[in-house]
Amino acid sequence: MLDVEFLDRLSEPVRLGKVESVSAILRTALARFDFNHVVVMHPAQVQISVRLPARVRQTLKKTARSKHTSIGQLVRAAVEAYLPQLETEAAGQLVMPIAAEPSATDAEPAAPRQRRRRRRNRAPAKKPAAMTGKRRPRKARRR
Repeated sequence: MLDVEFLDRLSEPVRLGKVESVSAILRTALARFDFNHVVVMHPAQVQISVRLPARVRQTLKKTARSKHTSIGQLVRAAVEAYLPQLETEAAGQLVMPIAAEPSATDAEPAAPRQRRRRRRNRAPAKKPAAMTGKRRPRKARRR
């Protein structure tokens, strides 16, 4: 993923007519670059699972879609903004405001989860006679 500013820098030579396209810039840069001396720094990250209320997840999905980012990126941003507050205030006195918390009258009872069944387009296969223990009826011969 490229930053907008970086993409603007890539687009400028195209506007000035110095190169054919942004793709041409990328192809040339890749062909000329010496990958032997590259040191790639990856921040240490771990994956975790978090159970969220359905409303919070829906809000995250809508926000991620509107901001063209991922839910994980939003969660990271929220946690990174919250940690300094947590570290500077006394743990017993910490109160973090929650955005748009639903009131008790707005609360809806949770709907029971329903399992979806796969539908098959064809009839179930019949077992061969050898498996059922039944004999097949003989076909009548034509004379």
